[in-house]
Amino acid sequence: MALSLAALVISGCGYHVMKPARGGAGLEGKTLEVTIFDNRSFRPNIEAILSDIIVDELVKREGAQLVERGGDIVLSGAIIDYSTSHVSYTAEDEVKEYRAKVTAEVALRNKETGKVIWKGTLTSSQDFPALDDLVFQQNSEDAAIREICRKLAREVYIHLTEDF
Repeated sequence: MALSLAALVISGCGYHVMKPARGGAGLEGKTLEVTIFDNRSFRPNIEAILSDIIVDELVKREGAQLVERGGDIVLSGAIIDYSTSHVSYTAEDEVKEYRAKVTAEVALRNKETGKVIWKGTLTSSQDFPALDDLVFQQNSEDAAIREICRKLAREVYIHLTEDF
């Protein structure tokens, strides 16, 4: 009696195993082509960095099979802005930190119909230290750009897989 009562209580509690969320662009079973983004900013090579990091992000996730050419769905975009600004200063009123910011337009299209499945403008930023040595300063800014691109790639993945 006690065992059947426990089974009844447990079965009615509402707990169940959930499957991972699906939805978004419906990438399951489709091939996805990621094109190199356009660059409308003054910063060279940032489009290649973002495109490569998006591919890396998508490769490690479930969903569509990535292909170099001829995908059912095409992910494309453009870097529309890159900027840096001063964030903090020392007591001597010298720049201590900068903030790099990247804005990108991203679109997902059905290759056969040309229909836009999802389109959005994404922005991310990252702070980096101001350094006296120009080479170290450039390396620091490059590292900030790579981190921004990682953030944007994660955001692209989220948008591709969420319900919209």
